[in-house]
Amino acid sequence: MSKDTSRRGFLGRTGQTGVGLTLGASAVPTLSSRVEAGVLGANEKVVMGVIGCGGMGVRNIRRFLPNPEVEFAVLCDVDRHHADEAAELVTTHRKGQPALVKDFRSVLDRQDIDAVLIATPDHWHALPMIRACEAGKDVYVEKPLSHNIVEGRAMVNAAQRFDRVVQVGTWQRSTRQFIDALAFIHAGKLGKISVCRGWAVNNGGAIGREKPATPPSQLDWDFWLGPAAKTDYTANRCHKNFRWFFNTAGGQVCDNGVHMLDIMLRGMGHPAPLSVSAVGGNYVLDDDRDTPDTMCVVWQFKDFVATWETRFGNARALDGAKSGLAIEFIGTQGSLIVHRGRSIQFFPEGRRTNDRPKSSNSDQDPNAAGRNDHIADFLDCIKTRKTPRSDVETVHRSTTLCHLANLSYLLKRGIAWDAVTEEPIGDADAKNCLVYQREYRKPWSLPMHSV
Repeated sequence: MSKDTSRRGFLGRTGQTGVGLTLGASAVPTLSSRVEAGVLGANEKVVMGVIGCGGMGVRNIRRFLPNPEVEFAVLCDVDRHHADEAAELVTTHRKGQPALVKDFRSVLDRQDIDAVLIATPDHWHALPMIRACEAGKDVYVEKPLSHNIVEGRAMVNAAQRFDRVVQVGTWQRSTRQFIDALAFIHAGKLGKISVCRGWAVNNGGAIGREKPATPPSQLDWDFWLGPAAKTDYTANRCHKNFRWFFNTAGGQVCDNGVHMLDIMLRGMGHPAPLSVSAVGGNYVLDDDRDTPDTMCVVWQFKDFVATWETRFGNARALDGAKSGLAIEFIGTQGSLIVHRGRSIQFFPEGRRTNDRPKSSNSDQDPNAAGRNDHIADFLDCIKTRKTPRSDVETVHRSTTLCHLANLSYLLKRGIAWDAVTEEPIGDADAKNCLVYQREYRKPWSLPMHSV
């Protein structure tokens, strides 16, 4: 497919169908409806649409394509270049040409779509996911699940109300070293765990300082902002750098932190915190970001304490760890550090245990295998209607930890948390903070379904 052909097929917000493969969009019942009707064939295809075709969108498309049952019928992005590049990737591996659209609602209006992959910036996760559930589509949505806490609950409610399979991209749940580490913990091999520590430390560079500019012609900047507050375009706050601005994301604690804190919470049985306190600032990187380059967080739980450290400018890991991105469980019988390497670090406490956790010595990259298995689990759950490995409810709890850290950081004080109502206790100012809930920019609004 040439660039010129694909660009002519790239449409505006009208909801029309782009050039190429349409797969009988108006008459084909979805896969989930065929499962429920008991008419699922042996070679059933999973027809998918992609909403967000940038960096993570393309990475995920690459992971889906080795599965022969997957067909990509439509690709959606507000940046024409992203849609073009994703279309070239798909047509290299599949016959036919996917439709290209700019408005995610054009994807959801199609009756032939079984599932959607949502790989937009964080502030665009909630609306397409909720509308997809309303439209009867299953969803694979990138992490972090939500931009703020209220969005996360709205997403959980939509998935439950419309009985949709929703897999969140916290793929470490499908990776061998994390599975083995959690099995060791759940078997009680660490004894009583009183402290959990996580960190993301690196030598990452600055994103620079830029003056407002005219958006490039291929990008619909207003649509890219969507429900977020209106801001002038600068290249260093768009696309991959969106994660360093509170208007569109939550910084390092929501980016890499949600992966590690998800493993921590899973290891401890998904409890809710009682309170959180975070401090930090921008001490190292001289650039336009407003999320912190340095951050220390403490969550108080009923039976243990958890901490998190974000650090740019120095990549020395904590406590003898082999990785600058890790989570540590500290118990009466030993300490365990798990990260994205092939091994698990275990430090027994004296001679209290001879047990050792399993660790992978395979030549296969465990992270690549985990990502692939995570997608395979999603595709299997579409056909079986089972709960996926990274279910939306428990990932919402993990993501809430990250949002609470940012809430405390922005308010510069501790926050007491009511896990039942999912509200800060006696704290009206906290409930008005954009990482708890935000006022959507018109014409967008957040659907709040009840279950």
